[in-house]
Amino acid sequence: MKNLYWKALLVLVLGGCGPATEQAPMATAVTAADKIYVNARIYTVDAADSWAEAMAVKDGKIVAIGSADDVAAHTGVETTLVDLAGRMLMPGIHDTHIHPTDAGIQKTLQCSFLEYQLDAALAALHQCLADLPAGAWLRGGQWNDGLFVGDDRMPKEILDEIAPDNPVFLMDWSVHNAWVNSKALALFGIDDDTPDPTGGVIVRHLETGEATGILLDNAAYNMRRQLPAYSLEQTVGALSWSLAEIKQYGVTTIKEALVTTATMAAYAELASRGELVLNVNTSLTWKSAWANSHEDELALIDSRADFATAAINTDFAKIMLDGIPPTYTAAMLEPYLPSEAFGDEWLGKLMLEPDVLQADVTALDARGLSIKIHATGDRSARVALDAIEAARASNGDNGLIHEISHAELIHPDDVPRFAALNVAAEMCPILWYPIPGLDWEAWLGPERKVWPVKNLVAAGALVIYGSDWAVVPTPNPWPGIESMVTRADPSGASDVTLWPEQAVDLATAIRIFTYNGAIANEAGDRSGSLEVGKDADFIVLDRNIFELPIGDVGETRVLLSVIGGREVINSL
Repeated sequence: MKNLYWKALLVLVLGGCGPATEQAPMATAVTAADKIYVNARIYTVDAADSWAEAMAVKDGKIVAIGSADDVAAHTGVETTLVDLAGRMLMPGIHDTHIHPTDAGIQKTLQCSFLEYQLDAALAALHQCLADLPAGAWLRGGQWNDGLFVGDDRMPKEILDEIAPDNPVFLMDWSVHNAWVNSKALALFGIDDDTPDPTGGVIVRHLETGEATGILLDNAAYNMRRQLPAYSLEQTVGALSWSLAEIKQYGVTTIKEALVTTATMAAYAELASRGELVLNVNTSLTWKSAWANSHEDELALIDSRADFATAAINTDFAKIMLDGIPPTYTAAMLEPYLPSEAFGDEWLGKLMLEPDVLQADVTALDARGLSIKIHATGDRSARVALDAIEAARASNGDNGLIHEISHAELIHPDDVPRFAALNVAAEMCPILWYPIPGLDWEAWLGPERKVWPVKNLVAAGALVIYGSDWAVVPTPNPWPGIESMVTRADPSGASDVTLWPEQAVDLATAIRIFTYNGAIANEAGDRSGSLEVGKDADFIVLDRNIFELPIGDVGETRVLLSVIGGREVINSL
């Protein structure tokens, strides 16, 4: 009786004239769907950005999409009807740069805080220290440089006062830099004469040369590697927490941007338990201080096929090429503005020399790995493009799409090279609007602009989205979609914009967050748009984002998320 009820209801909803039984022959002529989604506003993100009103799914694939009458032909005896009551349905979002393992560890195993006042940060640390045994590490984050403004103490001295008996290691909001106390410096063997490591800086007092307790980039990463390792079960629990957090926002595919052997083991364990809820791509580390050793990295690359499944693609790599502009560690073509710490000719620096990078990219490209290169300065972006050009010249165009990660500062001469070299420009993180504490002009002057989204799109580049969570506070993509269109704060706190001429329209932003990301994730033939034959990876929203003021897009909620035909959230 239930199936007859649904069949009769489908006929009524889709405009059928006769009784349900008269429609039975129709179902035998075509593939009978498992589910048919009707009474919907379906934004397909196909080549024409077309809309549909119904979609049929069978065995995790889309078998029909279009008008209600056309899709009704796929009704079978076991077909379930889902009436979406006019809601908007669209492809799931591809986040091409995210750190769920580290985010989960930070939020579930460490002292997690994001405070902008020193007193509030210290109060949070006091709470975490309360139950910590003497001698045990206090680990966590996220701090920012603003905490130390107006305080005459060195950062290590601030921690020494509240944690004299515990070594402290706290990553900043960007997850590039560490704040440590004297006990930690002693355990790391860092004193006033310790040289800066390659790709890192031990920040020192300008007058005395004493290590202040701030470690930048590889100076932080090298020390992080010496901290006690988390167990597999701890890592799996942290990763599981993160994936549950991510899925609620309509993200159906992710690319974890720094994957070590321990991270891969956690994904493999979740997959073996049948608990991997998202499609996953893994960017394997290359010459990274986050890995245990380069030998470890090579072994993981050699064995990556052993971890590949239908839901896990392991054919990606990650190279860190520079730091970030706020700490003057991004590599620039022209000097930063003068500063007391770095003088008036400081260009930042590369973590790998150009000839070394070219050799590495060429070798990884030859092994079939798509490479994500972290490059936040315009010099590092150019050096990365040069390396990819060298790989193309050596290996030919093998179809791999390499990525410039962050792509926030691109010299105008290099914008056309993205399309010419088939390189994706990753817009990450979602900081396309003015944010207190991120004073680009203070570091770079008024002429150099950040996040040139529109210029890259106009030049034919494949522009993609990455959240970089937990660098940003949430993996929620919707505020980022809004701010890519407005270049203003999606919270509504201010209507001041950041380089507003680089705004794009909503349709372009949605394509960046869906289909473009699928292409970069080597899944464009099966995901990113809603078309017959593709995976049923889609989401249903609580609003039609094309029929509302753009300022309301950031508050979008996802009511239904389906991956490969399987519901991962449902609050319809």
